[in-house]
Amino acid sequence: MAAGLSLNHFTKGQPQTGQNTGYTAGISVNYKLVKEISLQLEVNALQQGGSMIRFKDDTRLDLPESFETKNVKNSSYKLNSIEIPLLLNYTFKIKPLWKPSVYAGGSYAYTYNVNESYQKTGNLLPGEDIIATVSDSQNATNLFNASRFNLIVGANLKLPLTSRFLLLIDMRYLNGLSSARDKYSYMEKVGFGTNIRTNSFLTKLGIIMPLSTLK
Repeated sequence: MAAGLSLNHFTKGQPQTGQNTGYTAGISVNYKLVKEISLQLEVNALQQGGSMIRFKDDTRLDLPESFETKNVKNSSYKLNSIEIPLLLNYTFKIKPLWKPSVYAGGSYAYTYNVNESYQKTGNLLPGEDIIATVSDSQNATNLFNASRFNLIVGANLKLPLTSRFLLLIDMRYLNGLSSARDKYSYMEKVGFGTNIRTNSFLTKLGIIMPLSTLK
């Protein structure tokens, strides 16, 4: 089992996207195929996402100017998902008790909840030049696709803690293969926009217990 932090970024299909941070935690099972190569299956709780900025101007639709029809909204999205990676590991022999590995594979992520924290800035009283900023949060699950696929590459190091347990230090990069949000437009133009994917860098610490110790 292992847990750690994720540094997340939406793809730069448009320049109005940025970073945020999240978490990851889960369990894994490793099965040795041959001496240096093994197959690893994981089940993780994973928080991905990023930030987006949106410029809203509904006065172009002949609506009267107000705080709600014309504003700038800076949002940070946290995509809470269950992720199932399948990885192929190669372990190097450096020292008998040191076991560095590199791995690659893919994962399926099911997003069950998306939280949006935002700041909205606009002219509170049009014609009076009074600028106001409102901060709030809301559920934004309906804006994002529930199912996604990621490509994973990474490396880890296993160090002895006790005679039975190992310390795991793991770093990996997740590249979104499928869209997290379709047709995102920072100007909210219907039929215009870019498919947004998630990218994350994860660092984790964990404990490894050989299954033979359970017998």
